Amino acid sequence: MSDLLQRPINRRGLLAGAFAAGATAALVGPAGALATSPGDAGKTEKRPAATFFAEPGLNFQMLFALGAAGYAASEVGEVLATFDRIHGKGDTLRSVNEEFLRLGRQLRQRGEKERGAGRTDSARLCFLRAAMYLDQALFYALASKTPTRHHEGVLYREMEGAWASAAALFKPRFEPVRIPWAGGTVPGWFLSPGSGRRPTVILNNGSDAQNIDMYVYGGAAALERGWNALIIEGPGQGANLFLHNQPFIPDWERVITPVVSWLRAHPKVEKRRIALAGQSFGGYLTARAAAFEHRLAGLVTDPGVTDAFISWSENLKALLPLLNHGKKAEFNEYWKKYVIDQADEYERVGLEKRLEIYGNGSTYDQLKLAQKFKLKRGVARRISAPTAILSPELEQFFPGQPETLHGWLGKRGTLVKFTVAEGAEYHCEPMAPQLRNERVFDWLETHALRSPR
Repeated sequence: MSDLLQRPINRRGLLAGAFAAGATAALVGPAGALATSPGDAGKTEKRPAATFFAEPGLNFQMLFALGAAGYAASEVGEVLATFDRIHGKGDTLRSVNEEFLRLGRQLRQRGEKERGAGRTDSARLCFLRAAMYLDQALFYALASKTPTRHHEGVLYREMEGAWASAAALFKPRFEPVRIPWAGGTVPGWFLSPGSGRRPTVILNNGSDAQNIDMYVYGGAAALERGWNALIIEGPGQGANLFLHNQPFIPDWERVITPVVSWLRAHPKVEKRRIALAGQSFGGYLTARAAAFEHRLAGLVTDPGVTDAFISWSENLKALLPLLNHGKKAEFNEYWKKYVIDQADEYERVGLEKRLEIYGNGSTYDQLKLAQKFKLKRGVARRISAPTAILSPELEQFFPGQPETLHGWLGKRGTLVKFTVAEGAEYHCEPMAPQLRNERVFDWLETHALRSPR
């Protein structure tokens, strides 16, 4: 046995860092009082966060549920009342899963009653909120009494059913689509405000967001501005993960190129006005794709990501020699002895959540795949589309990486900052989706529409 196997490992440090592998919202992270300023790892600042839970990662996730109210995908009162019930159960992850599942099911049942009574507007709103709350339950499915991929699939179908019910009640109704690619199909939803050819944005989520999240982070705003939006689920995401066990792939252009070709043939799409927007882990995916797909009129990365593996590597220093030199058996033995066998439920759920996107093999196999999600400078410099690189203050998962990508792109890139003073801090601006969308679409209308491909 290697001497490395005798060294202790900081499981909480590993867990906290692991989430930079790509979460729209993390189970744990440094989102509390002390955080790193973007672009300068040597400076820190204190800020009293909006605190609903003592655990900063859980608190961060809840901010998304509140922020969704800006697009009628949640109700502040409903969310706060749910917080109270979770507090009454001791702030456990299982209680988060159970309480949001209960609320989501209540709203879905109410939506069905409203639809049956012919009150379609009320039904649509109930279904939207149901989808968001079921989304929260799905995020914590591995903390439930049945923490299996099968159960994740069951909750995904339930959440997606609520979203589909809402989508059918929009005018025009949202169109479900399936786009072939070499590895299978990309399911998605095509949103359009009406007839005629229009500019279109592809909304590419990360490792945790679902269709309802991407409606909040771009879909609704696109419709308000007369744009089409295409929400997609590639390998490692949504149905492809939970129902088909497909892991992420690092060469994301294999997904985006057939999606762009499909859109260019669509009768409602102005084929030279197609933009691509990536959120969270999608910040890496979309930048990688845009380096090889040159028919895009514009690219938005939220945030800019150049190395999605960095937090794993920073917290796996004792294990990296084993990982890098092919010592699979020793790596897995160390992982079991010093991580899994000593993990509490919170740590177990977090690590399983972060690793499931990399397939069903051993942890060694999963992390070998995770190592591939790095954007090299030479590849990034192949991006030809004008690019907006979002950089929120207190970015806790990829600090400094938006600025790195901006430096690589030079004049082709625009750094778009969000601040604490605006209430738009933290990864993916959870409390400010409206402000975020305003800046994104203002930038797209200024740059993407002026530079048709």
